Amino acid sequence: TGTDGESVSAIVTRGAALDGNERVNIDTGVLTGSLNLTGAVFDDLTLTGYRQSVDPTSPFVDLLHPQNSRGGYNVAHNWMTSVGGALIDPKAQWTVVAGNELTPDSPLTLETTTAAGIRVERRIEVVDDYLFRLIDRLDHNGTQGVTLAPIGTVNRYDEVIDDRYTTTGYISVLERKLREHKYGKIAKPSTNPEERLNPTSGETGGIVSTGGWVGFTDKYWMVALIPSQSDEIRAGYGLQKAGLGQRQAVSSQYIYESGVPVQPGQSVEVSTLLFAGAKEVDLLDRYAKDFSIPKFDRGVNFWFIYPLTKPLYIALAWTTDKLKPSLGTYAFGAAIIILTLIIKTILFPLQLRAYRSMAKMRTLQPKMKELQEKHADDRQALSQAMMGLYREEGVNPLGGCLPMLLQLPVFISLYRVMLVTVEARHAPFPGWVSDLSAKDPTGLLELFGLIPWNPEVLPLIAILNIGIWPIIYGLSMLALQRMSPAPSDPMQARIFLLMPIIFTFVLAGFPVGLVIYWTVNNIISMGQQFIIGRMTKTKTQEKQEAAAARAEAKAAERAAKQEKKAKKEGA
Repeated sequence: TGTDGESVSAIVTRGAALDGNERVNIDTGVLTGSLNLTGAVFDDLTLTGYRQSVDPTSPFVDLLHPQNSRGGYNVAHNWMTSVGGALIDPKAQWTVVAGNELTPDSPLTLETTTAAGIRVERRIEVVDDYLFRLIDRLDHNGTQGVTLAPIGTVNRYDEVIDDRYTTTGYISVLERKLREHKYGKIAKPSTNPEERLNPTSGETGGIVSTGGWVGFTDKYWMVALIPSQSDEIRAGYGLQKAGLGQRQAVSSQYIYESGVPVQPGQSVEVSTLLFAGAKEVDLLDRYAKDFSIPKFDRGVNFWFIYPLTKPLYIALAWTTDKLKPSLGTYAFGAAIIILTLIIKTILFPLQLRAYRSMAKMRTLQPKMKELQEKHADDRQALSQAMMGLYREEGVNPLGGCLPMLLQLPVFISLYRVMLVTVEARHAPFPGWVSDLSAKDPTGLLELFGLIPWNPEVLPLIAILNIGIWPIIYGLSMLALQRMSPAPSDPMQARIFLLMPIIFTFVLAGFPVGLVIYWTVNNIISMGQQFIIGRMTKTKTQEKQEAAAARAEAKAAERAAKQEKKAKKEGA
């Protein structure tokens, strides 16, 4: 099962490892690879729809790797006996009895016979894209009854580097609860001991659940085993620390809680689903619905704001699909801009009040300056005078905060979408951006690509290497700030002026798609604020205009009376 700390004499190349065993080819249309007939193990799968980099000639992404190659990663299915041993030797050679390759139109049937006289027939089918079905049929041709329990394991060898921003490690949904642990956390023996499970050593840990699923997740890819959703299983993760002659191994696994008694002459059958592929949300949603897999879409780490992030992703994906026929690969970037317009439209009623309040604040600047000069030595008197001025003119100094607060969850959700959804990976944008999920590829210290060197080798200097889009964002924030009233407090005003610079450096390391969203948001805000500012007046201005209108009306009335009087006198 991969959790027994098996000694490995040498690590070989992927090619050498693949040549070392008899195999059957796999081609699902989106996956290619081979099935290892030694143990009937899935240990060679490549994603043909995704490349390792934005270079269109770069290799495709290898998902599963043979155990004796660097970064070994495989999936195994076996049966445990009542005494805790494996029914089938993990190194047993399986025989192909039907099919010559595994494709959507060509299932495979394998068989092996155990020392106890039990014939195991395994039918493997391609259900859809990244989903396989394994159907084990056991025919007991021996002389003694046995009690067996199916066990499924996903195994990873060597230490795996955790992703800084999202969970990469053990993932499961047990008792309808999502459980995620990074590899670094799994490696600590004191972490979540109740979830540790190693059936081969007789441990009784793990979570008991009716149905569910277990596996390992990376930023964009996932491998998961889904047992029958009506049976009770015990599931968790195992850890084998590296030692002399051994490699570190982690396993995500389940075993049926109740053994299945099999008497001579009897047969038993169990079906298991295997997912191995890209975490495409529409596929995960469809599999969850079609096969009743609980919370399968949570394989994508939408974070604690899932109720907002998932709808935001759906809106982006729907818009992208509509734009693809005309814009092709640029559809995702265009969808971000359209989403920005939609969000600004939805929030416009609230922003209208905020912009009117800020416009009134700008017209009050001369009066506010007079009050500051008058009460320069008395901050309490200045505050009271300011509040009196706000009441008199009907201005809310905090009126611009609410729209900003409402946009913050959207900003965080979009950040998450850009960070973890495979649809954003390598999505280009017109110009120099080839991957909206990564930071701006240009840099100030490289003169935006003119100087061929990598400032990242000098961390203290690399922080200054901000890209073009973050700079555009900083300029848009500065322009928007100039249209807003300056704070009355000098210290606040100085901090206010530093904000565009600070946020430019902060956003420089964010996905460039998020920077583009916020830049477009600022530009739209400037347009809205300019138009509303021209239409907004303070109470004093309204009174002055009303008084001027009344004076003009009275002057016109007097002129009319004088003209009428002159006509009478002339007559």
